[in-house]
Amino acid sequence: MSLYLGAVDDDREVLYTLEVMASSLGWSMRTSDDPETALNWVSDDTVDVLLVDFHMPIMSGLEVIRRARKLSSSVVLMALTVEERPDVARELIIAGADDFVCKPIRLADFSARIGLHRELSRYRRAGRWEGGDRGISEETARKIYDSLLSEGVYLSASEVADLTGVSYPTANRYLEYLVRKGQIKKVRRQEDGRSGRPRSYYRGGLP
Repeated sequence: MSLYLGAVDDDREVLYTLEVMASSLGWSMRTSDDPETALNWVSDDTVDVLLVDFHMPIMSGLEVIRRARKLSSSVVLMALTVEERPDVARELIIAGADDFVCKPIRLADFSARIGLHRELSRYRRAGRWEGGDRGISEETARKIYDSLLSEGVYLSASEVADLTGVSYPTANRYLEYLVRKGQIKKVRRQEDGRSGRPRSYYRGGLP
């Protein structure tokens, strides 16, 4: 399984260090000093793991993590911080973080933590995290299936969410459920001129 990383930090030297580390380990990484850009990666489902600086001037790392978790239940969220206090760790977990990496960042620690969460990402994306198909509503599944059928083309989870009025995480979860049930098709496409994780598209009306 390929691994696609993203990192947001207002310190360009930190971002450069992360890029070098990721490259040395064979992982793809995109970086930015703009929190909104990082949130767009999550919304577009182009990263498996997002590393977020805890202290940023425009938007706090805590707020980025909170918003990112609302956008996606599958992305792995990791905070970058010099703080090691229990109360900070508790705040991060409540906001939706899965783990944190202490600064200054060391290659061995970075490699070990990302490697560990690679499995977490795989299980979440396979739909086997948090109970698999528990809580699936057939009414919502039918609504999403019908929207794909009526459009007749491949759509992203974001487009399906807009069509049906459900949240992005809900659309993504139900689309993956319908794929596992063999009721819709899924393809992965790399968008022209863009690096990172190939985006998933779905279509109803199997041949």
